Amino acid sequence: MRIFTKLSAPLCLLFVFLCLKTAFSSSIHASSFSTTHLCSHEEALALLQFKTSFSIDYTVPYPPLCGYPPNYSKIESWKEGIDCCSWDGVSCDNVTGHVIALDLSCSFLYGTFPSNSTLFFLRNLQSLNLALNDFRLSKIPPEISQFTRLKHLDVSFSRFSGQVPGEIAHLPKLVSLNLSCNSFDLILETTTLRYLVQNLSEVRELVLSGVNMTSVNPRFFMNLSSSLTTLDLLYTLLRGNFPNSIFRFPNLKKFYLSGSFGERNLTIDLPSSNWSSPLQQLYLGYMDCGRRLPESIGDLKSLQSLSLFYCNLEGSIPTSIGNLSELTFLDLSNNQFSGPILASIGNLRQLTGLDLSSSNFSGQIPPSLANLTQLTSLDLSYNQFSSPIPASIGSLRQLTILYLYSSNLSGQIPPSLANLTQLTSLDLYNNQFSGPIPASIGNLGQLTSLHLYSNNLSGQIPPSLANLTQLTSLDLYNNQFSGPIPASIVFWSHSSFHR
Repeated sequence: MRIFTKLSAPLCLLFVFLCLKTAFSSSIHASSFSTTHLCSHEEALALLQFKTSFSIDYTVPYPPLCGYPPNYSKIESWKEGIDCCSWDGVSCDNVTGHVIALDLSCSFLYGTFPSNSTLFFLRNLQSLNLALNDFRLSKIPPEISQFTRLKHLDVSFSRFSGQVPGEIAHLPKLVSLNLSCNSFDLILETTTLRYLVQNLSEVRELVLSGVNMTSVNPRFFMNLSSSLTTLDLLYTLLRGNFPNSIFRFPNLKKFYLSGSFGERNLTIDLPSSNWSSPLQQLYLGYMDCGRRLPESIGDLKSLQSLSLFYCNLEGSIPTSIGNLSELTFLDLSNNQFSGPILASIGNLRQLTGLDLSSSNFSGQIPPSLANLTQLTSLDLSYNQFSSPIPASIGSLRQLTILYLYSSNLSGQIPPSLANLTQLTSLDLYNNQFSGPIPASIGNLGQLTSLHLYSNNLSGQIPPSLANLTQLTSLDLYNNQFSGPIPASIVFWSHSSFHR
């Protein structure tokens, strides 16, 4: 059962109040404490009427993307008798007093968005953010074209549905457009995309992740504005060959593109030269990326994050990847690389996250990984190393997550792992480790999960494991232990223990 806080306003009294105001000079930003300037009474009335269109539903789980306490809606501050330029989420022009920006993100709004909304009276609006609300599968009203001065529009995570209206293409000043994450209920067709590409000559940020584009031909994206800095097309159901000319857009900094999990219906060829030099974030997944990772990837000197997972890549990683000195995150997981992990990856000293799992690497784990002292997460699982864990891995003292499971590792677990005192998860299961569990593992006081099952570990289970008081999961199954199980482990009430 839903519990609503009913929002209503005595609009007749408000009208009388507004009529008593005689001077309007300018307005203030919503976050300002000054009340020198007052907003237009017509716009204040329009906002109050818009407020009555919705209920506030606090039963919706609090969105983690929102940066302020739950159970608070910005429109609760919208009250008659108070300058609307001081209302939460409302910003006004300092000279004219017109409302120019409206940020209602994370406001727990619940209800159908009316096509005749009084919001459309705000003809001077330059920024509109309706993200992270619940508009109950409403259509985006075509009347949105009335915001002819609009530069920023964000309706992400807001449960809009139906076809994206072509009228959005009639917003000539639009700089950023975010239609993302409406659970595939929002549909963008080829005709509308063509209008968007032709008319939005100023657009810099285009975020369409999660928009259903099954019918769209990817070639239309090659005609986007050269001023584009961000293009997000994650999980859009696109099919066909995406033009790799996108990599040569002169201002492109962020590019995200993915196909559908388990399918290979989308392809893109990584260029052998002439990449967009400003590129900072590149994310490609669940698609065919042209078999090989080209040597030219090392030319992207501004790259900070690189994810190429499930991209059907083969061969070896080019040594030039060690040139990406600004890289903080690297994910090349779930590919079909061959040979060892290159030592040059140890040059990426800014890395905080490295995922090379499920990519068919063999040989040794390179000792050069010890250079990556900023790493907090390292995943090398599901590979074919057939070697011990290098003792030097104990130098990665910032690690919180270490996954080395199912990688054909052998030898003994190095005692140097005890240096990783920030670890919360240590997964070494399904390998060929032998010998005892180092007693020093008991020094890892932050561990919440320790999985060592399906190895050839022997000897006694060290009583020092009882020091791991934060553990919630401990699995030592399918090893060759001898002697009794330490009583202090058996009686852990908060831990799932499996010997």
